[in-house]
Amino acid sequence: MHYANTYLEKPVVPDVKITGEGTTDVLKCMLNTGSDIYQGACKKRGSTLKEEYKNASGTCYMDPRDMAKLGVNNWDTVLVKTDFGEVVVNCAVSRDAPHEGTVFICKGPWANTIVSHDTYCCSDPTYKGIRCTVEKTDRKVLLMADLMRWVYKKYVDEEDDDVVENMESLGELPVYHGRKWEELIDHDL
Repeated sequence: MHYANTYLEKPVVPDVKITGEGTTDVLKCMLNTGSDIYQGACKKRGSTLKEEYKNASGTCYMDPRDMAKLGVNNWDTVLVKTDFGEVVVNCAVSRDAPHEGTVFICKGPWANTIVSHDTYCCSDPTYKGIRCTVEKTDRKVLLMADLMRWVYKKYVDEEDDDVVENMESLGELPVYHGRKWEELIDHDL
């Protein structure tokens, strides 16, 4: 019996070479979110602040034909926009293709920035069937702590003048009141 190896730098995706320069700058799609084995394994291991969780949860899985339209390959970055927000994520060929016109992002911090916060009286936001656009970008995918700082202004002092996205990364270690863990090692918490 074969078990998925979830201790990987990046999730396993089909090794498809996308050819062409792309025929569109902005692709209109439907966004679905949900759980994934790699994302779940990262959460169970407690590695949600790490690069591996960013690669599992901060990835937009796409049909290879849609990737060709944008001119992107596995692990390029894309900007996904909805009526509720925008987020930069990796893109990769979906293991569930074909599903042209539909993209998938694991539910979690990256997806939460672009889904509706309204629960419509059912105690859960709408995770499926969200209209979105996807476009190629050179911006980088943020680690979770950096994403929280960017989207929700966590760990930012009022006197910080720098654009949050340009600030030094908070890294993969826990953050306490906006200070990196290594800054606190020799101090009382």
